[in-house]
Amino acid sequence: MKNQIKTVSIILIVFALFGFKSISKTDSLAEFNYSAKDNLNAPLEAVLVVGNTEESTKSAMSQMDTLANIFIKNGVKVTKFYDKNTDWEAIKAASKTASFFVYAGHGSTLGLNGATGGLCLNEFIYTKQILEEFQLKKNALVLFKSVCGGAGSSASDLKDIGIKEAVQRVTDYAQPFFSVGASCYYADNFGGGVDLFLSEFFKGNIIADCYKATTGYGIVNSEYNKPFTFDTKKQIYVSGHISSGISTVTSYVNGRKTVKKILPFKEYDIALVGNPNYSIKDLKSNL
Repeated sequence: MKNQIKTVSIILIVFALFGFKSISKTDSLAEFNYSAKDNLNAPLEAVLVVGNTEESTKSAMSQMDTLANIFIKNGVKVTKFYDKNTDWEAIKAASKTASFFVYAGHGSTLGLNGATGGLCLNEFIYTKQILEEFQLKKNALVLFKSVCGGAGSSASDLKDIGIKEAVQRVTDYAQPFFSVGASCYYADNFGGGVDLFLSEFFKGNIIADCYKATTGYGIVNSEYNKPFTFDTKKQIYVSGHISSGISTVTSYVNGRKTVKKILPFKEYDIALVGNPNYSIKDLKSNL
């Protein structure tokens, strides 16, 4: 994306955060917003979640508010769960009728058998809990906004992890959501990347074209485009690029902050899993 800045120390956090404790003093309440463009039927609903990300939580919430405005302008009811107000039971209740689920926060190895997965909220939510307790509305769209491992790369990566590992991480995150109602998963580590994808989606474009829009400025190149292992009606796309210049990477392990400077290497920062022809029509058909 043209003139985009990739979020590194803000939300891309190293895996294995099992000793992490919240230190942010920011405390936001869930908000319910209704647009004047509400349909005659009940509007589409979106659940937006921002987990605590140490000193960058305020910035993450501000970015999510920008995304929330896109939803509201398109007649979508928005429910926000930010920072300390990320109660799992409340999120589960709101998500049952949600056609959009957006998460920004730590990535982790809370997946099955220690794989990539899970959510870092007020408590650690394992993939097993998502599979057993969580439910989205049929055909929902899941968006991961600068989540470590969500699009492949992690802040803990100090060299090219390779496309095989990147695809596996994306698969580990995406597949559980397909089991609980979702039909599409998109992850982007660039500032404004999810916003652009969503704006194109609301124009009525199919997700294959929305994906191309976010990778179409030459910063990233498509590295992988094949049928999804668990459902051949879906495609999995992963894009990568060579980082420019020396990067400063901030990560947290068990609550301990580490800052490192690393040389450029290939990173994987945009990913999509879903039927290429999936569009807003698939959501509105459920109203």
